[in-house]
Amino acid sequence: MLNPIVVADVVLEAVLAADAEAVRIEPSNDGYTIAVARAGELLACSLVDDSLAQGVIARLGFVCNVDTGGTGRTRVRSSDAQRDVVLTVSAGDRPRAELVVIAGDAAGRELAPGDRVGHYRVVAPIGEGGMGDVYEAVHETLGRRHALKVLARRAHERDRAYVERFVREAQAVARLCHPHIVGIYDFGYLADRRPYLVMELLGGVSLGDVLLGGALPPAQALSMATQLAEALAAAHARGVIHGDVTPSNVLVDDGHITLIDFGLAQLREAQLQTEPADEVYGTPSYIAPEQVRGYGATDATDQYAFGIVVHELMTGSVPFTGPTTRDTCMAHLEAPVPPLTSPYGHVSPRLAAIIARCLAKSPSERWGSMAAVAAQLARLAEVTS
Repeated sequence: MLNPIVVADVVLEAVLAADAEAVRIEPSNDGYTIAVARAGELLACSLVDDSLAQGVIARLGFVCNVDTGGTGRTRVRSSDAQRDVVLTVSAGDRPRAELVVIAGDAAGRELAPGDRVGHYRVVAPIGEGGMGDVYEAVHETLGRRHALKVLARRAHERDRAYVERFVREAQAVARLCHPHIVGIYDFGYLADRRPYLVMELLGGVSLGDVLLGGALPPAQALSMATQLAEALAAAHARGVIHGDVTPSNVLVDDGHITLIDFGLAQLREAQLQTEPADEVYGTPSYIAPEQVRGYGATDATDQYAFGIVVHELMTGSVPFTGPTTRDTCMAHLEAPVPPLTSPYGHVSPRLAAIIARCLAKSPSERWGSMAAVAAQLARLAEVTS
């Protein structure tokens, strides 16, 4: 009977000898496969039984300092080569593992065109934000193009909470499949332990950029509002609260909108907050009164932010603002909802009533759900079309 310690050591030696880039140990119908790959090409593949495979995973976990699940790193040496390797183990009844070999100087720097991350090759940077850097990437086997989002090194080094938020985004979006919500296809860790996720590559521009030109015609605004309401209703139905509904987190492509950036997303069953927190998360112009008081994001806070976005679509400006962040927050708490007007003329009184209820100061006075809001808007769109 083969010794899993010996097999694990042979795998590591073979990786160095073949200048391979990845080893995957995955369950199959007949046991487990151990596959060694380089540049998207399969170099070797063996079928082994469950006991041996799980023993090999345990041995590699020991070498890379990974317990039952997670990511670890170590340096592997042979007589004429040495490489850093990163092991990611997915725990479960039939665990799986991926061992990624770090080429030369790839560790410890930002990604560049040509770098490989899992099954993907980086094509070009797309953009960067406070929490994540986004690249265009291509699946080396399928040739399909995606957006690769990596936790920014500055965020990773500054606060562990950013890692948790990034992972939470992956968990949240993975629950969702909707034409107006960005799709996620893969998740993993880089050599320096920063998480990454692979998403749908979208065209279009930010709704925030669209609104730089001012208010939209009422029919166009209503169409976008209905799409956004449907996206939020679908997310809430799957227990996902976005937490940061703003124009900058909506992409527009030929009238089609897609909700993106779930970096502040919450999974409803994980919410235990019943007392005000010391910190407030969100974008000041779009946070609900209860968030100003320190309470966390809920379905109702997403609805409130949605109401502000729609107000901005119609009027060209947010309803509550002030010279300072504090003044803006106080306006959410105290200022009355301004009338819904449009530079294009008449605004449906029904639409104004729908949005005014979304912007109620008390969550209990808002609509019972985003599904109810979406239904109201869809009905209005039918009447006005």
